[in-house]
Amino acid sequence: MKGKGKNYKGKDSVIVVAGEGDNDRKVLWHLIRALRPDAKIVNIKKKTALRDADKELTPRVDELRRLAQAASIRSELAGIVVHVDLDLVHEEKYDEVRRRISTELRSHFSCPSAIALAAWEIEAWLMQFPAAFARVNTGWILKAKYQKGCDLTKIHDPKARLKEHPWNPPYEASYAPHIMEKAFNQDGKLMQPDGKNRSYEEFIAELTSW
Repeated sequence: MKGKGKNYKGKDSVIVVAGEGDNDRKVLWHLIRALRPDAKIVNIKKKTALRDADKELTPRVDELRRLAQAASIRSELAGIVVHVDLDLVHEEKYDEVRRRISTELRSHFSCPSAIALAAWEIEAWLMQFPAAFARVNTGWILKAKYQKGCDLTKIHDPKARLKEHPWNPPYEASYAPHIMEKAFNQDGKLMQPDGKNRSYEEFIAELTSW
């Protein structure tokens, strides 16, 4: 990937983000921007569903490759990031799905890839940053049981758990990108997570290894 302010083979670097939902892709945009400020980030708006693709996985990833190439035309495709919601991350299926999709992406893309294989929903990632919720709305205080070292990997249906909070206004998925945006300090660095989440940690490790 090119250095900031320099050309790489005369082209800009582009990281393409795909997934099933626009809110999830926007959340990833904020994370990628902080870790890879030297690249332009482009969202593929067409829904990309890979988790349950099975025999359709290869053609779907091949279509994703074509969409990524079109999105990065006249630029250097520096990486592909795919968001996939997966229930019950602590079960064996998580490793199986991650391994299968990772292998397929590597076979179709010459650039690095990273999978945001979220347990249940992206909300499980956001709940690691309780201060970010309060920055969006001062009344949004996470219940104590979800803070201070909570293993958010194992929270069942985190979106529903957030909606159980007696907040005004109540939590909606459309707030997710705003919460992620507020999870950064004034120096642009990401807050230290208050809890932990396996899939988030693996995604960050993949992205920083590029």
